[in-house]
Amino acid sequence: MSASVSTTWWESKLAQRLDLVAAIVAILVVCRLALDENLSWVAWALVFMAVVLLTLTRWPYGALLVLIGMSVMPRFFVEVFGWKARPEHFGAALVAVIVAVWLFLPKHSVRLEKLDFWILAYVAINYFSSAFRSSEPSSTLRWALQNNLAVLPYFLIRFLVRDVDTLRKAFRILLAVALTESAYGILCFASHHAFGTAIGMEAGAYFSDVAAPYGSLFEPNLFGAYTAAGAVLFFSLYLANSRHRSACMTGFVVASLATVLSLSRAALVAFVFAIVWMVRKTRQVNRRWNWRAISLVPAVGLVLLLIVPPIRAVLQERFVNLFYEGLAEETTVTRYIAMGEALQDIPAHPLLGSGTASFQLSFDWAKYVPQWTNNPTWIGNVIVRIAHDTGLVGLVLVLGFLISIWRRVRQNLHRRTPETPILLGLWAGTLLYCISFESTDGSMLAFTWVHLGFLASAAVLVNDSNLNSQVANMEVTGNRDCDYK
Repeated sequence: MSASVSTTWWESKLAQRLDLVAAIVAILVVCRLALDENLSWVAWALVFMAVVLLTLTRWPYGALLVLIGMSVMPRFFVEVFGWKARPEHFGAALVAVIVAVWLFLPKHSVRLEKLDFWILAYVAINYFSSAFRSSEPSSTLRWALQNNLAVLPYFLIRFLVRDVDTLRKAFRILLAVALTESAYGILCFASHHAFGTAIGMEAGAYFSDVAAPYGSLFEPNLFGAYTAAGAVLFFSLYLANSRHRSACMTGFVVASLATVLSLSRAALVAFVFAIVWMVRKTRQVNRRWNWRAISLVPAVGLVLLLIVPPIRAVLQERFVNLFYEGLAEETTVTRYIAMGEALQDIPAHPLLGSGTASFQLSFDWAKYVPQWTNNPTWIGNVIVRIAHDTGLVGLVLVLGFLISIWRRVRQNLHRRTPETPILLGLWAGTLLYCISFESTDGSMLAFTWVHLGFLASAAVLVNDSNLNSQVANMEVTGNRDCDYK
């Protein structure tokens, strides 16, 4: 009895020949495209695949790296249906999809604190004012969606950073990204002066003949604010007598140098204020002055000014001009005009505002400078911008969030825990942003909300850690009392 062997159709010789023909056709098509077509989409596809793989690597730290890293690249964008889609938008959307799938799995749930509802309400009021109080709802709703994508990293970090161990590791990623951005800005500055390159540099930001680095951020002022906040984070760990003090001081020096090179007056003033505040709070916690650590701050500042003489001269000129000319100083005039026009618009919609980024719908620089016709602008002051876009309600919501955070921070700063320096540095960085954003608002970009997400997570987790330790101590005391009896 002979046995018959049956094979499926894809194992037949005909299928193999068809595979060979298809492979040859595919190679010819690719060669044709490479010669005649624009293959820029291939590079973007490869980048997207790399970001997806990175997001799924060592969950949730790969996702956190994508969120934090892409939040410091708002300078880059691609046109998507007439929208300027930035890396922070793609990163937040990608991680949000994965988090949504992750939350549907068993044993995963969403935990929102009272302070999170302040931000949720703020996002909602942006949509409401854009839909019902704007002169052009189609535009302001689109900008409200972009603003929502910028705020989204706050909630994603709140979902991903769910315990103290994750907070510590994620905080290292935050420090690494800040150090990388600072080093990149310094390299852009050095390359510009050594070889005349313009990568990461903006000419005419303050003076017509002076270029300042912006790195991968939107402009030099925001680069200065971000690197200054990074320096504050490194300094908070240094003051806490961390085991890696030399690494913390190195990060502090690099980020401080990047802040100085940015030539941002607001960032430098806010940086000094945050450092002084943090030293004072550290003394209240430790009950003694660490003179060695404190003396390093002016020493580092002096060295930075001495090794970069051209920067010292430009900074001196900037502050002298502000002192003698005041509001008549060139770069201050433009901000003053924009804020003045915005303040005149606020009484028309005082309660709910005029919609997200609606200022550019009613303001045109051609009224003052004919050459700047249709030149888009935004309100540089964070308080005026929020009042203009979302009215008194929006201001109350943001202030409510900050007050809620401050109450938690105040409760935990006087307790000595390993996470207290993290909380101290994040709150000092928030104060720095609040000051620097009075002249250049960065609250509509994702890096601000990444910082606030870490601050909220640290405040909640440190508070929970303290409560757990108190409960544990009470249980131990109770057991001892029972043994005694």
